[in-house]
Amino acid sequence: MKDQITMFCLLNSLDLQRGGLTKASLMQANTFASLGYKTFILTFNFNPRYNTIIEQMVSLRKIDSRIQVLNMYQSLGEFDYSTLSKQPMMEIEKSKANGAVLDPHIGQPHSYRVYENGLYTKYFRLDENERLLFIDHFNDQRYRVKREDYDEYGYARKVSFMDYERNKPRQMVFYNDTGEAFLSKWVNPQNRLAFRVNLFQNRQLKEILSNDNELKTYWLEQVTSNYEYPVIISDARACDILLLNLKSEHAVKIWRLHSNHLDMRGEVASTVAPALNNLQAFDVALALTKQQKEDIEDQFGTKDNLKALPHAADQFAEYNWFNPVKKENIAVVVTRFAALKRIDHIIMAFKHVIARVPDAKLELWGYGDEEKNLKSLIRSENLTANIKVMGFTQEPAVPYQRSLFSVMASKTEGFPLSIFESMSNGSPIISYNFKYGPNDLIDNGENGWIIPNEDIQALAEKMIWMFENKKEAIKMGKKAIKKVKENFNMDLYAKQWIEVIEEAVKKKMQNYLQQ
Repeated sequence: MKDQITMFCLLNSLDLQRGGLTKASLMQANTFASLGYKTFILTFNFNPRYNTIIEQMVSLRKIDSRIQVLNMYQSLGEFDYSTLSKQPMMEIEKSKANGAVLDPHIGQPHSYRVYENGLYTKYFRLDENERLLFIDHFNDQRYRVKREDYDEYGYARKVSFMDYERNKPRQMVFYNDTGEAFLSKWVNPQNRLAFRVNLFQNRQLKEILSNDNELKTYWLEQVTSNYEYPVIISDARACDILLLNLKSEHAVKIWRLHSNHLDMRGEVASTVAPALNNLQAFDVALALTKQQKEDIEDQFGTKDNLKALPHAADQFAEYNWFNPVKKENIAVVVTRFAALKRIDHIIMAFKHVIARVPDAKLELWGYGDEEKNLKSLIRSENLTANIKVMGFTQEPAVPYQRSLFSVMASKTEGFPLSIFESMSNGSPIISYNFKYGPNDLIDNGENGWIIPNEDIQALAEKMIWMFENKKEAIKMGKKAIKKVKENFNMDLYAKQWIEVIEEAVKKKMQNYLQQ
Protein backbone atom coordinates (compact mmCIF):
# COMPACT_ATOMS: atom_id res chain seq x y z
CA MET A 1 0.00 0.00 0.00
CA LYS A 2 2.92 2.37 0.66
CA ASP A 3 3.60 2.65 -3.08
CA GLN A 4 0.12 4.08 -3.60
CA ILE A 5 0.38 6.67 -0.80
CA THR A 6 2.10 10.04 -0.98
CA MET A 7 2.32 12.21 2.14
CA PHE A 8 1.87 15.99 1.95
CA CYS A 9 2.53 18.02 5.10
CA LEU A 10 1.14 21.57 4.97
CA LEU A 11 2.96 24.35 6.77
CA ASN A 12 2.51 28.02 6.09
CA SER A 13 6.25 28.65 6.44
CA LEU A 14 9.60 27.20 7.48
CA ASP A 15 12.60 28.79 9.13
CA LEU A 16 15.52 27.81 11.31
CA GLN A 17 14.14 29.50 14.41
CA ARG A 18 10.67 28.08 14.91
CA GLY A 19 8.56 26.79 17.78
CA GLY A 20 7.01 23.51 18.85
CA LEU A 21 4.43 23.24 16.06
CA THR A 22 7.13 23.27 13.37
CA LYS A 23 9.26 20.80 15.34
CA ALA A 24 6.30 18.44 15.67
CA SER A 25 5.44 18.77 11.98
CA LEU A 26 9.00 18.03 10.93
CA MET A 27 9.05 15.00 13.24
CA GLN A 28 5.93 13.73 11.45
CA ALA A 29 7.39 14.30 8.00
CA ASN A 30 10.71 12.70 8.94
CA THR A 31 8.82 9.70 10.34
CA PHE A 32 6.85 9.27 7.10
CA ALA A 33 10.08 9.39 5.06
CA SER A 34 11.79 6.86 7.34
CA LEU A 35 8.79 4.51 6.94
CA GLY A 36 9.21 4.55 3.18
CA TYR A 37 6.40 6.92 2.18
CA LYS A 38 7.13 9.44 -0.52
CA THR A 39 6.92 12.67 1.47
CA PHE A 40 6.52 16.36 0.64
CA ILE A 41 6.47 19.46 2.84
CA LEU A 42 4.47 22.27 1.24
CA THR A 43 4.91 25.92 2.30
CA PHE A 44 2.85 28.87 1.13
CA ASN A 45 4.63 32.07 2.20
CA PHE A 46 6.94 34.17 0.06
CA ASN A 47 10.57 33.95 1.17
CA PRO A 48 13.28 34.55 -1.45
CA ARG A 49 15.84 32.75 0.76
CA TYR A 50 14.05 29.38 0.97
CA ASN A 51 16.76 27.59 -0.97
CA THR A 52 19.37 28.40 1.68
CA ILE A 53 16.97 27.75 4.58
CA ILE A 54 16.14 24.25 3.35
CA GLU A 55 19.79 23.41 2.71
CA GLN A 56 20.65 24.45 6.27
CA MET A 57 17.75 22.49 7.78
CA VAL A 58 18.78 19.35 5.89
CA SER A 59 22.43 19.77 6.95
CA LEU A 60 21.30 20.19 10.58
CA ARG A 61 19.18 17.03 10.18
CA LYS A 62 16.00 18.92 10.95
CA ILE A 63 14.59 17.70 7.63
CA ASP A 64 15.23 14.21 6.25
CA SER A 65 17.10 14.45 2.94
CA ARG A 66 14.51 12.12 1.36
CA ILE A 67 11.78 14.74 1.84
CA GLN A 68 11.01 17.14 -0.98
CA VAL A 69 10.19 20.67 0.19
CA LEU A 70 8.08 22.70 -2.21
CA ASN A 71 7.25 26.38 -1.83
CA MET A 72 4.24 27.79 -3.66
CA TYR A 73 6.06 30.77 -5.18
CA GLN A 74 9.11 28.80 -6.26
CA SER A 75 6.87 26.10 -7.74
CA LEU A 76 4.57 28.49 -9.62
CA GLY A 77 7.62 30.36 -10.91
CA GLU A 78 9.30 27.06 -11.84
CA PHE A 79 12.54 28.14 -10.18
CA ASP A 80 15.49 25.86 -10.95
CA TYR A 81 18.39 26.73 -8.69
CA SER A 82 20.46 23.83 -10.03
CA THR A 83 20.93 25.71 -13.31
CA LEU A 84 21.23 29.27 -12.01
CA SER A 85 24.48 31.15 -11.87
CA LYS A 86 24.91 33.52 -8.97
CA GLN A 87 24.62 37.18 -9.85
CA PRO A 88 26.24 39.05 -6.98
CA MET A 89 24.69 42.48 -6.63
CA MET A 90 27.55 44.70 -5.50
CA GLU A 91 25.15 47.48 -4.62
CA ILE A 92 27.71 49.54 -2.68
CA GLU A 93 30.26 49.56 -5.53
CA LYS A 94 27.53 50.03 -8.12
CA SER A 95 26.08 53.06 -6.34
CA LYS A 96 29.49 54.65 -5.86
CA ALA A 97 30.38 54.07 -9.51
CA ASN A 98 27.28 56.04 -10.44
CA GLY A 99 28.46 58.96 -8.31
CA ALA A 100 26.00 58.36 -5.47
CA VAL A 101 26.68 59.14 -1.81
CA LEU A 102 26.05 56.34 0.69
CA ASP A 103 24.90 57.10 4.24
CA PRO A 104 25.10 54.07 6.59
CA HIS A 105 21.91 53.70 8.66
CA ILE A 106 22.94 53.81 12.31
CA GLY A 107 21.32 50.97 14.27
CA GLN A 108 20.54 48.92 11.14
CA PRO A 109 23.60 46.83 10.16
CA HIS A 110 24.38 46.56 6.42
CA SER A 111 21.79 49.23 5.55
CA TYR A 112 22.40 52.39 3.49
CA ARG A 113 20.59 55.51 2.29
CA VAL A 114 21.57 56.52 -1.26
CA TYR A 115 21.77 60.14 -2.42
CA GLU A 116 22.14 60.97 -6.10
CA ASN A 117 23.30 64.56 -6.59
CA GLY A 118 21.80 65.40 -3.20
CA LEU A 119 18.44 63.70 -3.83
CA TYR A 120 17.45 60.74 -1.61
CA THR A 121 16.57 58.05 -4.15
CA LYS A 122 17.15 54.62 -2.61
CA TYR A 123 17.54 52.63 0.58
CA PHE A 124 19.01 49.13 0.52
CA ARG A 125 19.95 46.38 2.96
CA LEU A 126 22.44 43.53 2.69
CA ASP A 127 22.60 40.29 4.63
CA GLU A 128 25.52 39.26 6.86
CA ASN A 129 27.29 37.90 3.74
CA GLU A 130 26.93 41.25 1.95
CA ARG A 131 24.27 39.89 -0.41
CA LEU A 132 21.44 42.19 -1.41
CA LEU A 133 18.17 41.69 0.49
CA PHE A 134 16.03 44.55 -0.83
CA ILE A 135 16.06 48.00 -2.42
CA ASP A 136 13.48 50.69 -1.62
CA HIS A 137 13.00 53.36 -4.31
CA PHE A 138 11.79 56.91 -3.54
CA ASN A 139 10.42 59.72 -5.68
CA ASP A 140 11.50 63.37 -5.40
CA GLN A 141 8.92 63.95 -2.62
CA ARG A 142 10.51 61.15 -0.57
CA TYR A 143 7.56 58.81 -0.95
CA ARG A 144 8.53 55.16 -1.23
CA VAL A 145 7.25 54.05 -4.63
CA LYS A 146 8.44 50.43 -4.74
CA ARG A 147 10.49 47.73 -3.04
CA GLU A 148 12.51 45.05 -4.82
CA ASP A 149 13.16 41.79 -2.91
CA TYR A 150 16.15 39.68 -3.99
CA ASP A 151 17.06 36.05 -3.50
CA GLU A 152 20.48 34.77 -2.38
CA TYR A 153 21.49 34.37 -6.03
CA GLY A 154 20.98 38.05 -6.84
CA TYR A 155 17.68 37.68 -8.72
CA ALA A 156 14.82 40.13 -8.14
CA ARG A 157 11.88 37.90 -7.10
CA LYS A 158 9.22 40.38 -6.04
CA VAL A 159 8.51 44.06 -6.68
CA SER A 160 5.94 45.78 -4.44
CA PHE A 161 4.40 49.05 -5.68
CA MET A 162 3.40 51.25 -2.77
CA ASP A 163 0.39 53.26 -1.71
CA TYR A 164 1.76 56.75 -1.04
CA GLU A 165 -0.36 57.51 2.02
CA ARG A 166 -0.05 54.18 3.85
CA ASN A 167 3.40 53.18 2.59
CA LYS A 168 2.07 49.64 2.06
CA PRO A 169 1.85 47.59 -1.15
CA ARG A 170 -1.01 48.15 -3.59
CA GLN A 171 0.34 45.78 -6.22
CA MET A 172 2.94 43.00 -6.10
CA VAL A 173 4.60 41.36 -9.09
CA PHE A 174 6.60 38.12 -8.83
CA TYR A 175 9.30 37.12 -11.31
CA ASN A 176 10.82 33.84 -12.54
CA ASP A 177 14.44 33.04 -13.41
CA THR A 178 14.24 34.85 -16.76
CA GLY A 179 12.76 38.02 -15.27
CA GLU A 180 9.24 37.36 -16.59
CA ALA A 181 6.26 37.88 -14.30
CA PHE A 182 4.45 34.65 -13.37
CA LEU A 183 2.15 36.16 -10.73
CA SER A 184 0.74 39.51 -9.68
CA LYS A 185 -1.54 40.58 -6.87
CA TRP A 186 -3.73 43.59 -6.24
CA VAL A 187 -3.59 44.28 -2.53
CA ASN A 188 -5.66 46.32 -0.08
CA PRO A 189 -3.04 48.53 1.63
CA GLN A 190 -5.16 48.75 4.77
CA ASN A 191 -5.33 45.04 5.61
CA ARG A 192 -2.66 43.73 3.19
CA LEU A 193 -5.11 41.19 1.77
CA ALA A 194 -5.11 40.40 -1.95
CA PHE A 195 -8.41 40.93 -3.76
CA ARG A 196 -7.25 39.88 -7.24
CA VAL A 197 -4.53 37.40 -8.16
CA ASN A 198 -3.31 37.02 -11.75
CA LEU A 199 -1.36 33.95 -12.91
CA PHE A 200 0.69 34.28 -16.09
CA GLN A 201 2.26 31.69 -18.37
CA ASN A 202 4.28 32.43 -21.52
CA ARG A 203 3.30 36.09 -21.24
CA GLN A 204 -0.40 35.12 -21.31
CA LEU A 205 -2.97 35.53 -18.54
CA LYS A 206 -3.61 31.95 -17.42
CA GLU A 207 -5.86 32.30 -14.37
CA ILE A 208 -7.59 34.99 -12.32
CA LEU A 209 -8.27 34.24 -8.65
CA SER A 210 -10.06 36.29 -6.01
CA ASN A 211 -7.67 36.06 -3.04
CA ASP A 212 -4.64 34.34 -1.53
CA ASN A 213 -6.59 31.35 -0.21
CA GLU A 214 -7.91 30.65 -3.70
CA LEU A 215 -4.34 30.83 -4.99
CA LYS A 216 -3.09 28.43 -2.32
CA THR A 217 -5.92 25.97 -2.91
CA TYR A 218 -5.33 26.16 -6.66
CA TRP A 219 -1.64 25.32 -6.20
CA LEU A 220 -2.37 22.56 -3.68
CA GLU A 221 -4.74 20.93 -6.19
CA GLN A 222 -2.12 21.24 -8.93
CA VAL A 223 0.60 19.62 -6.80
CA THR A 224 -1.46 16.73 -5.41
CA SER A 225 -3.66 15.87 -8.42
CA ASN A 226 -1.16 13.56 -10.12
CA TYR A 227 -0.83 11.17 -7.18
CA GLU A 228 -3.01 8.11 -6.67
CA TYR A 229 -3.77 8.57 -2.98
CA PRO A 230 -2.35 11.81 -1.59
CA VAL A 231 -2.58 12.02 2.19
CA ILE A 232 -2.67 15.72 3.08
CA ILE A 233 -2.05 16.83 6.66
CA SER A 234 -2.80 20.34 7.88
CA ASP A 235 -0.66 21.23 10.89
CA ALA A 236 -0.88 25.03 10.64
CA ARG A 237 -4.23 26.68 11.24
CA ALA A 238 -3.72 29.00 8.25
CA CYS A 239 -3.77 25.86 6.08
CA ASP A 240 -7.06 24.43 7.43
CA ILE A 241 -9.18 26.45 5.01
CA LEU A 242 -7.16 25.00 2.11
CA LEU A 243 -7.92 21.46 3.22
CA LEU A 244 -11.61 22.33 3.64
CA ASN A 245 -11.77 23.91 0.18
CA LEU A 246 -9.78 21.18 -1.61
CA LYS A 247 -11.86 19.44 -4.29
CA SER A 248 -10.38 15.97 -4.65
CA GLU A 249 -12.29 12.72 -4.43
CA HIS A 250 -9.22 10.58 -3.81
CA ALA A 251 -7.28 12.80 -1.39
CA VAL A 252 -7.18 11.78 2.28
CA LYS A 253 -7.56 14.86 4.49
CA ILE A 254 -6.03 14.77 7.96
CA TRP A 255 -6.41 17.65 10.42
CA ARG A 256 -3.83 17.79 13.22
CA LEU A 257 -4.43 20.00 16.30
CA HIS A 258 -1.32 21.22 18.13
CA SER A 259 -2.78 23.72 20.59
CA ASN A 260 -5.58 24.09 23.10
CA HIS A 261 -8.83 24.52 21.15
CA LEU A 262 -10.12 27.05 23.71
CA ASP A 263 -8.96 30.64 24.19
CA MET A 264 -8.36 32.40 27.52
CA ARG A 265 -12.10 33.03 27.93
CA GLY A 266 -12.88 29.33 27.59
CA GLU A 267 -14.44 29.84 24.16
CA VAL A 268 -13.46 28.03 20.98
CA ALA A 269 -10.38 29.79 19.59
CA SER A 270 -11.09 31.72 16.38
CA THR A 271 -8.15 30.04 14.61
CA VAL A 272 -9.52 26.57 15.36
CA ALA A 273 -13.26 27.23 14.91
CA PRO A 274 -13.45 26.69 11.10
CA ALA A 275 -12.05 23.18 11.44
CA LEU A 276 -13.95 22.20 14.60
CA ASN A 277 -17.20 23.34 13.03
CA ASN A 278 -16.48 21.15 10.00
CA LEU A 279 -14.83 18.08 11.51
CA GLN A 280 -16.91 15.81 9.28
CA ALA A 281 -15.07 17.25 6.25
CA PHE A 282 -11.84 15.53 7.31
CA ASP A 283 -11.10 11.83 6.91
CA VAL A 284 -9.21 11.98 10.21
CA ALA A 285 -8.98 14.65 12.92
CA LEU A 286 -6.18 14.27 15.46
CA ALA A 287 -5.87 15.71 18.96
CA LEU A 288 -2.68 15.27 20.95
CA THR A 289 -4.21 13.83 24.12
CA LYS A 290 -7.19 11.66 25.08
CA GLN A 291 -8.30 14.36 27.49
CA GLN A 292 -8.52 16.94 24.70
CA LYS A 293 -10.34 14.47 22.43
CA GLU A 294 -12.92 13.92 25.16
CA ASP A 295 -13.27 17.66 25.80
CA ILE A 296 -13.88 18.31 22.09
CA GLU A 297 -16.49 15.56 21.92
CA ASP A 298 -18.22 16.92 25.03
CA GLN A 299 -18.72 20.17 23.13
CA PHE A 300 -19.14 19.02 19.52
CA GLY A 301 -20.49 15.49 19.93
CA THR A 302 -18.89 12.09 19.37
CA LYS A 303 -16.92 11.93 16.14
CA ASP A 304 -15.87 8.66 14.53
CA ASN A 305 -12.98 10.37 12.74
CA LEU A 306 -11.56 12.07 15.87
CA LYS A 307 -8.56 10.29 17.42
CA ALA A 308 -5.73 11.02 19.87
CA LEU A 309 -2.16 10.70 18.66
CA PRO A 310 0.50 12.19 20.97
CA HIS A 311 3.99 13.45 20.24
CA ALA A 312 7.05 11.29 20.80
CA ALA A 313 10.65 11.75 21.85
CA ASP A 314 13.30 10.94 19.25
CA GLN A 315 16.41 10.98 21.45
CA PHE A 316 17.26 10.10 25.03
CA ALA A 317 20.14 10.98 27.34
CA GLU A 318 22.42 8.15 28.35
CA TYR A 319 22.72 7.38 32.03
CA ASN A 320 26.32 8.61 32.15
CA TRP A 321 24.86 12.12 32.06
CA PHE A 322 23.69 11.61 35.64
CA ASN A 323 27.08 12.05 37.18
CA PRO A 324 26.33 14.82 39.73
CA VAL A 325 29.27 16.81 38.38
CA LYS A 326 27.47 17.15 35.04
CA LYS A 327 24.20 18.20 36.62
CA GLU A 328 24.91 21.81 37.48
CA ASN A 329 23.00 24.08 39.86
CA ILE A 330 21.02 25.34 36.89
CA ALA A 331 17.32 25.40 36.04
CA VAL A 332 16.36 25.98 32.42
CA VAL A 333 13.41 27.24 30.44
CA VAL A 334 13.50 26.32 26.73
CA THR A 335 10.56 27.87 24.93
CA ARG A 336 9.29 30.66 22.73
CA PHE A 337 9.34 34.01 24.53
CA ALA A 338 5.63 34.82 24.43
CA ALA A 339 3.11 36.11 26.98
CA LEU A 340 1.30 32.76 26.79
CA LYS A 341 4.36 31.06 28.33
CA ARG A 342 4.27 33.24 31.49
CA ILE A 343 8.06 33.26 31.87
CA ASP A 344 7.61 36.31 34.06
CA HIS A 345 6.08 34.00 36.71
CA ILE A 346 9.23 31.88 36.66
CA ILE A 347 11.43 34.95 37.00
CA MET A 348 9.44 36.25 39.98
CA ALA A 349 9.51 32.81 41.61
CA PHE A 350 13.26 32.66 41.13
CA LYS A 351 13.64 35.82 43.19
CA HIS A 352 12.44 33.75 46.19
CA VAL A 353 14.74 30.88 45.18
CA ILE A 354 17.99 32.82 45.41
CA ALA A 355 17.05 34.08 48.85
CA ARG A 356 17.48 30.44 49.95
CA VAL A 357 19.94 29.18 47.32
CA PRO A 358 22.15 32.18 46.43
CA ASP A 359 24.24 30.30 43.84
CA ALA A 360 21.21 28.97 41.92
CA LYS A 361 21.08 29.88 38.23
CA LEU A 362 18.24 30.11 35.72
CA GLU A 363 18.85 30.06 31.96
CA LEU A 364 16.18 31.18 29.49
CA TRP A 365 16.67 29.63 26.05
CA GLY A 366 14.51 30.80 23.15
CA TYR A 367 13.36 33.77 21.12
CA GLY A 368 10.22 35.84 20.69
CA ASP A 369 8.38 39.12 21.15
CA GLU A 370 8.65 39.07 24.94
CA GLU A 371 12.46 38.98 25.07
CA LYS A 372 12.82 42.72 25.67
CA ASN A 373 10.22 42.68 28.49
CA LEU A 374 11.86 39.66 30.15
CA LYS A 375 15.28 41.29 30.12
CA SER A 376 13.78 44.45 31.59
CA LEU A 377 12.09 42.46 34.38
CA ILE A 378 15.34 40.66 35.20
CA ARG A 379 17.14 43.99 35.51
CA SER A 380 14.39 45.69 37.52
CA GLU A 381 14.37 42.80 40.03
CA ASN A 382 18.19 42.85 40.31
CA LEU A 383 18.45 39.25 39.08
CA THR A 384 21.06 39.67 36.35
CA ALA A 385 23.66 37.70 38.34
CA ASN A 386 21.37 34.67 38.57
CA ILE A 387 19.18 34.74 35.46
CA LYS A 388 20.57 34.81 31.92
CA VAL A 389 18.78 35.08 28.58
CA MET A 390 20.76 32.70 26.40
CA GLY A 391 19.09 33.02 22.98
CA PHE A 392 17.79 30.41 20.57
CA THR A 393 19.40 26.96 20.41
CA GLN A 394 19.24 24.38 17.65
CA GLU A 395 20.26 21.70 20.19
CA PRO A 396 17.93 21.89 23.23
CA ALA A 397 19.34 18.57 24.49
CA VAL A 398 22.53 20.37 25.52
CA PRO A 399 21.00 22.77 28.10
CA TYR A 400 18.56 20.10 29.30
CA GLN A 401 21.28 17.52 29.88
CA ARG A 402 23.43 19.82 32.00
CA SER A 403 20.52 21.31 33.96
CA LEU A 404 19.18 19.94 37.23
CA PHE A 405 15.57 20.54 36.15
CA SER A 406 13.39 22.64 33.86
CA VAL A 407 10.34 24.84 34.47
CA MET A 408 7.10 25.47 32.55
CA ALA A 409 4.40 27.99 33.45
CA SER A 410 2.22 28.19 30.31
CA LYS A 411 -1.38 29.36 30.37
CA THR A 412 -2.35 26.65 27.92
CA GLU A 413 -0.78 24.25 25.42
CA GLY A 414 -1.69 21.40 23.09
CA PHE A 415 0.96 18.99 24.35
CA PRO A 416 4.27 20.88 24.55
CA LEU A 417 7.28 19.21 22.99
CA SER A 418 9.46 20.91 25.59
CA ILE A 419 8.09 18.49 28.22
CA PHE A 420 9.21 15.56 26.07
CA GLU A 421 12.59 17.13 25.36
CA SER A 422 13.20 17.93 29.02
CA MET A 423 12.20 14.54 30.41
CA SER A 424 13.90 12.51 27.67
CA ASN A 425 17.13 14.37 28.44
CA GLY A 426 16.98 13.62 32.15
CA SER A 427 15.80 17.05 33.26
CA PRO A 428 12.66 16.59 35.43
CA ILE A 429 10.14 19.35 34.96
CA ILE A 430 8.24 21.58 37.36
CA SER A 431 5.03 22.63 35.63
CA TYR A 432 1.85 24.51 36.30
CA ASN A 433 -1.24 22.32 36.02
CA PHE A 434 -2.67 23.44 32.68
CA LYS A 435 -4.39 21.82 29.72
CA TYR A 436 -2.92 19.92 27.96
CA GLY A 437 0.20 17.83 28.60
CA PRO A 438 1.58 17.85 32.15
CA ASN A 439 -0.85 15.23 33.48
CA ASP A 440 -0.12 12.90 30.54
CA LEU A 441 3.61 12.79 31.22
CA ILE A 442 4.51 13.95 34.71
CA ASP A 443 3.94 11.60 37.65
CA ASN A 444 3.81 14.14 40.45
CA GLY A 445 6.70 13.71 42.88
CA GLU A 446 8.17 10.83 40.86
CA ASN A 447 9.63 12.27 37.66
CA GLY A 448 8.71 15.91 38.15
CA TRP A 449 6.23 18.20 39.87
CA ILE A 450 2.80 19.51 38.90
CA ILE A 451 1.78 22.55 40.94
CA PRO A 452 -1.41 24.64 41.10
CA ASN A 453 -1.87 27.02 38.20
CA GLU A 454 -0.58 30.57 38.82
CA ASP A 455 0.87 29.66 42.26
CA ILE A 456 4.20 31.49 42.08
CA GLN A 457 5.03 30.68 45.70
CA ALA A 458 4.54 26.94 45.11
CA LEU A 459 6.68 27.26 41.99
CA ALA A 460 9.47 28.81 44.05
CA GLU A 461 9.18 26.15 46.79
CA LYS A 462 9.55 23.27 44.34
CA MET A 463 12.56 24.91 42.68
CA ILE A 464 14.15 25.37 46.09
CA TRP A 465 13.47 21.70 46.90
CA MET A 466 15.17 20.59 43.68
CA PHE A 467 18.26 22.70 44.34
CA GLU A 468 18.48 21.55 47.98
CA ASN A 469 17.88 17.88 47.11
CA LYS A 470 20.15 17.45 44.15
CA LYS A 471 20.49 13.66 44.41
CA GLU A 472 16.72 13.23 44.51
CA ALA A 473 16.33 15.57 41.54
CA ILE A 474 18.82 13.45 39.58
CA LYS A 475 16.83 10.30 40.44
CA MET A 476 13.72 12.05 39.15
CA GLY A 477 15.57 12.71 35.90
CA LYS A 478 16.29 9.00 35.46
CA LYS A 479 12.62 8.17 36.06
CA ALA A 480 11.63 10.86 33.57
CA ILE A 481 13.68 9.20 30.83
CA LYS A 482 12.16 5.83 31.67
CA LYS A 483 8.60 7.20 31.49
CA VAL A 484 9.04 8.79 28.07
CA LYS A 485 11.14 5.94 26.69
CA GLU A 486 8.52 3.32 27.56
CA ASN A 487 5.37 5.24 26.65
CA PHE A 488 6.24 7.83 24.00
CA ASN A 489 9.02 6.36 21.86
CA MET A 490 9.33 6.64 18.10
CA ASP A 491 8.40 3.01 17.44
CA LEU A 492 5.00 3.51 19.09
CA TYR A 493 4.60 6.85 17.34
CA ALA A 494 5.34 5.36 13.91
CA LYS A 495 3.00 2.43 14.53
CA GLN A 496 0.14 4.79 15.45
CA TRP A 497 0.72 6.86 12.31
CA ILE A 498 0.76 3.78 10.08
CA GLU A 499 -2.58 2.67 11.53
CA VAL A 500 -4.13 6.12 11.00
CA ILE A 501 -2.84 6.51 7.44
CA GLU A 502 -3.60 3.03 6.15
CA GLU A 503 -7.07 2.87 7.72
CA ALA A 504 -7.96 6.25 6.19
CA VAL A 505 -6.63 5.29 2.74
CA LYS A 506 -8.52 1.96 2.78
CA LYS A 507 -11.78 3.76 3.56
CA LYS A 508 -11.09 6.29 0.82
CA MET A 509 -10.39 3.48 -1.67
CA GLN A 510 -13.65 1.73 -0.78
CA ASN A 511 -15.70 4.90 -1.06
CA TYR A 512 -14.03 5.84 -4.35
CA LEU A 513 -14.66 2.40 -5.88
CA GLN A 514 -18.31 2.39 -4.79
CA GLN A 515 -19.06 5.68 -6.56
